[in-house]
Amino acid sequence: MSQIHGAGTAPPRAASPSRRSVVKGAAWAVPAVVVAGAAPTVAASAGPLSFTGGACKLPGGSTDTFKGYVFELTAVNTVGPNPTTGITVITAVAVNGTPVTSFAASVRSGPTCSGSCTTVSCGAPAEHYFCTPDASTQQVLVYTGAKPTGNSQNAEMTLTYQRYDCLGGNTCAPVGAPTTISSGLRSTPSAPGPNQGSCQVQNIFPLPS
Repeated sequence: MSQIHGAGTAPPRAASPSRRSVVKGAAWAVPAVVVAGAAPTVAASAGPLSFTGGACKLPGGSTDTFKGYVFELTAVNTVGPNPTTGITVITAVAVNGTPVTSFAASVRSGPTCSGSCTTVSCGAPAEHYFCTPDASTQQVLVYTGAKPTGNSQNAEMTLTYQRYDCLGGNTCAPVGAPTTISSGLRSTPSAPGPNQGSCQVQNIFPLPS
């Protein structure tokens, strides 16, 4: 019969782990949480009408009507439908926050529309709308009247426009909702004229009639 050592006595207790050991073990057991930095802001895609950043101050005596600013935009009409032939109506313009009632939009380069859509205004004055053929890109200049008060060397234009699809005849179908865009504050050097300004925007002259 074998002898049992320690019979009748309690078995020895295992030593309790220290608090430091428990914390250290927990650190390995719990997965680390990675805090990502803020993602860079993604610029919104250029819409059908967008500012290029080009802006100029018109010579003081350009015309009786247009002697303020000219801002350059790009008009893009992707492959249709909606719209196939696009009519863009500019409904409001402001410079440095001041509404401008005297303004004109003029297509200066790129394809032009043909057929009945060349004269479809969608109810807008002739100087406030333009036509962009399907699958084309145009340079559009927006001219304003008298300069608002303030530093004329810098300006910001805000405009609201509505797009339509030219359906032939005099029929226009709205595409989307009215959209407001802003150029941001821009340097506006003088356009070439008697003083040979340093503006780099092309096709400014002749001014709209």
